Amino acid sequence: RERFAGDAVRALLARVGNPHQHLRCVHIAGSKGKGSVALMCEHLLRHAGWRTGTFTSPHLQRWNERIRINGRDVDSVSLAQALETLRPHLAQLDEISAELSPSFFDLLTATALLMFANARCQCVIIETGLGGSFDATNIITPVACCITSIELEHTEKLGHSTQAIARHKAGIIKAGVPIVT
Repeated sequence: RERFAGDAVRALLARVGNPHQHLRCVHIAGSKGKGSVALMCEHLLRHAGWRTGTFTSPHLQRWNERIRINGRDVDSVSLAQALETLRPHLAQLDEISAELSPSFFDLLTATALLMFANARCQCVIIETGLGGSFDATNIITPVACCITSIELEHTEKLGHSTQAIARHKAGIIKAGVPIVT
């Protein structure tokens, strides 16, 4: 079986009380436009009076850009505190199993979800990192999903056709959850 990055994220978040399970999330996948759609959703929700969290990737200059609360990049002190909360659990998970050893993106995903829960965000916008089916972000139960345009990308991991790539992106779709394309 292909490694599901969510196993590591789920194990890490379980050690800090599963904060992601209480978040209302919008999940976004696709090849182009994910970041734009995420920031558009953030903007609309903020102007409707909601306290938002937004997780995007990659960053351009600083890790802080990936995690936004109420329209602002998180500050370095808050980011370091969240990482420090998770740090003791990293070595323990690595000792248990290589499958549970979080990657860089797994750790950032868990950090963002922890920070959003601690900030009491009312709606969180989550952008996938790579694909969808096996992406670390696919541990959330969204209230809505969005798939942007699809094109050939990351073919070594997602497949060599747009159909194969679309299949991975569609992995974020959950029964009973509205999907927008």
